[in-house]
Amino acid sequence: MTRRAKRRAALALALLGASVGAWSGSTGLAAASRGAPSASPLAHLADGGTWHGTAEGIRVDFGQYSSGDVDSMSESNYQVELSFSFSVSQTGEISGGGSGSYTDAHWHLYGENGDNGSFDCYPPIMAGPFEVDVSGHAAGDRATVSLSIPEATETNADYDCGADYTGYATTSHDMADSLAIVGGDHLDISLGGSSSLTVQKTTSSGGGTDDTENDSHIWSFSFTPPGAAGAGGTGGGSGGSGGGGTGGKGPAACKLKVTDVGAKPTSTPAGNPIVVRFRVSHAARASLVVSPLGDASSTVATLSVAAGRDTLVWGGWIHTRPATPGDYKLTVAAAACDKTARRAVGVTIS
Repeated sequence: MTRRAKRRAALALALLGASVGAWSGSTGLAAASRGAPSASPLAHLADGGTWHGTAEGIRVDFGQYSSGDVDSMSESNYQVELSFSFSVSQTGEISGGGSGSYTDAHWHLYGENGDNGSFDCYPPIMAGPFEVDVSGHAAGDRATVSLSIPEATETNADYDCGADYTGYATTSHDMADSLAIVGGDHLDISLGGSSSLTVQKTTSSGGGTDDTENDSHIWSFSFTPPGAAGAGGTGGGSGGSGGGGTGGKGPAACKLKVTDVGAKPTSTPAGNPIVVRFRVSHAARASLVVSPLGDASSTVATLSVAAGRDTLVWGGWIHTRPATPGDYKLTVAAAACDKTARRAVGVTIS
């Protein structure tokens, strides 16, 4: 049997929606965190300085489809990172651009095809780099920034899952749609200093119990004004695992600390996203490292963040598979001014 299966997926999101909502509230928008105020907004407009921003987006989908003797399940996990810059004109017009890339793109398709038996496959996903478009408008000490990634594309070739279950090549723009779904074209920020925000949304569709789809979208954004201290590289030593210490001999003025690390949810079924919130004392390059207890670690997200409250997200997958059940350590490692600070939190995959 040949089908043009929808490339949509992820696991039931009730747990995620309930636990994540504690951070986001009913609107799905976490309060923006701000670092120490820098120069006044008018100074930013006058000196023609350049703002810098980064973003991390994760989309985890789950679909269940039935037709005749065929029952299929589809799970997918996509993750992108964006880096961009923009300027604000004297009239308040925002213009800029940047680039983005996929850091994860996996699709799992499985089910039963009647008398032919069960099928199970991971069709390879091709997803190349893309451009980021930045526009918007500023007024007073606030600005509305609009981000879009129309060229972000996911494709797969024809595939054969076994049990006489095959599918055609497909092309989608799931991450471009995801950014629009969370309101990436209407991000409200302060012109008074660095800020970060996290937006999340769950969408559902389908025609009934036989055809359902649940999609989870989680995006985090960070904005740094002109003249603010930039994120450092990955040099220097490191603090102890799970601690808030620093290593190396960076500038004494840079007191780099990672604190207030928390994960939501702390226990979830395999393949579900986990949001890690933390606070960093200085603009930094932050990474999220996943370590199964007693096994090798994997870096699953890296993002330039502003000083203050920030977010990194683990999609719940390691390499090409959902994480296996067990206990995991999620470590936030922030690097700046020749130092690295770390702090960890434990979670359980059921």
